[in-house]
Amino acid sequence: MKIRIWKRQLIGLSFVICHLLFSVLFTSCADWNDHYDADTSLLGSQHATLWENISSNDNLSQFASLLKKAGYDEILNATQTYTVWAPKNGTFDYDVVNSLSKSRLQHEFVENHIARNNYPVSGAVDQRVYTLNEKLMFLNGAGRYAIQNVGVSQPNLGSRNGVFHVIEGKIPFMANIYEALNSNSFPLDSISAFFHSYDVKKLNEFKSVQGPTINGEITYLDSVFDEHNDLFARYYAYINREDSNYTMLVPTDEAWRKARELVSPYFNYVPSFEFMENTSKGSDQKKVTVNIRDVQYLKDSVVNQMLMNDLFYNNNLYDNRKLDALQSGQILNADSLYSTTQTKIYSDDARRLFENAQRVDMSNGAIWVTDSLRMRPWTTWHPEIIVEGENYFTLSGTVNVVESGAERNYVVPGTQNPNVKGHISGNYFIELPPISQSTNPGVVFYLPNVRSATYSIYVVTVPANIVSTSREVKPYVFDVSLGYANAAGKNQDGDRQWTVASTFQSDTTRVDTIYLGDFTFPVAYVGTGNYFPYLRLNSHVSSRERTLYDRTLRIDCVILRPKELDNFLKEHPDYKYDKGNY
Repeated sequence: MKIRIWKRQLIGLSFVICHLLFSVLFTSCADWNDHYDADTSLLGSQHATLWENISSNDNLSQFASLLKKAGYDEILNATQTYTVWAPKNGTFDYDVVNSLSKSRLQHEFVENHIARNNYPVSGAVDQRVYTLNEKLMFLNGAGRYAIQNVGVSQPNLGSRNGVFHVIEGKIPFMANIYEALNSNSFPLDSISAFFHSYDVKKLNEFKSVQGPTINGEITYLDSVFDEHNDLFARYYAYINREDSNYTMLVPTDEAWRKARELVSPYFNYVPSFEFMENTSKGSDQKKVTVNIRDVQYLKDSVVNQMLMNDLFYNNNLYDNRKLDALQSGQILNADSLYSTTQTKIYSDDARRLFENAQRVDMSNGAIWVTDSLRMRPWTTWHPEIIVEGENYFTLSGTVNVVESGAERNYVVPGTQNPNVKGHISGNYFIELPPISQSTNPGVVFYLPNVRSATYSIYVVTVPANIVSTSREVKPYVFDVSLGYANAAGKNQDGDRQWTVASTFQSDTTRVDTIYLGDFTFPVAYVGTGNYFPYLRLNSHVSSRERTLYDRTLRIDCVILRPKELDNFLKEHPDYKYDKGNY
């Protein structure tokens, strides 16, 4: 009995609520008519779908035809809830929009006017809306409303699966940097083709609407796919994200072609080459042959990736913030820029990057279209290589000692002997005492990421009194040789023809950077794996010379400096650049 009374009360309450809702809706409609002098032909039917309401309205026929062409007639006829901002006939460039390819029509126009869920407006509104193409829109107003400054002439037209608003024109599409990598406005086919060759679509299960499970597999009533590209992570540049702020240098096809011609000789490969393995300590090394399946593919891939390496800059970090305000024709006044791959490019070189380039604003930053990649080789695809002596004590496998018990020593400016000039890179060096009275120590430096190019090669020695003012100090005498693969891929071990002297002697008054000579490596090693050419140093002290020379070697590092950079530094001794390191 109590249950029946409760039911009657519920029915009565429902009747009251429905009556109140009807009154509110009626009053709201009256309010909108007062504000907009509405054309009643625009009013939608609450019982029809968004597509049925839009397609049956003569004032929205242009928009409806574009929806159908893009395949959104079916989507707006389904049960998923949407909000649509529908531009009236004659308020936008219909012929231009209609000429777009289907994919561009969908992304740049149709999805730019549709959002998931309901977004009615009333009272004061200041709201952010993400449309189907992930663009951030601003919906605001009080009494009269606008989305992205496009006026709403008839709001809140209800439908069975959402709401639509009639607007006075199309919503402008603002591409992000990733979307700008196309040939729509500039001749960017080359860089676009390379970047988009890594595109894949991945299902976004969180945004997709699940359907029934069939044969143990989940189906989706509405599938949402996200664009994914491995290059985002490779270059630490998520240029597809709307909430980011990047600057990207974008070379035209001509600039890309010229850059490839310039860079390609640095990456010559052979189908197979020999190297001495560096996985074991001491002198127990083996010769190994490496085979490359597709030499041309490797070369093309590496060259393209090198060209891309320093094109991206996060505007929120370091002095990169000055890129936000920089405009075409202006001179960049910044101490330095950091690319997203953490290459530091100092002021003069950074300024060159934007000379004669054209800025184009994007939704997540800006692109600078340039007819030339004005990068110096050593700032990007041909950097200086420094192998630290203390790498012997790491897992990198880039230093191998022979006939010595190696020690790692730590020196900071506060502990360094003030009578010794210079400084030690990384504050560490390797000390190589002989293991017996009858042997001289040696060390092998494996040289990673070598290009097929000419390097000026240096070794940096540390005197014995680096921290002690009273310690006896004697110079070192040593010889050097190279091991590398020649143009035919055969291992050449012990080559000394490139050196400027048969033996070298260190300076006891300084951390001494000793020039050994220039050498042109015939083949490149970048991208081939853990396979390196090597520089071998051996103490060269006879038993009769031990009172004159120190058999113990103390090495800070080995430097492979690109010959172009070495020449440039001689002409510009104050030049600042990002010194290499491994």
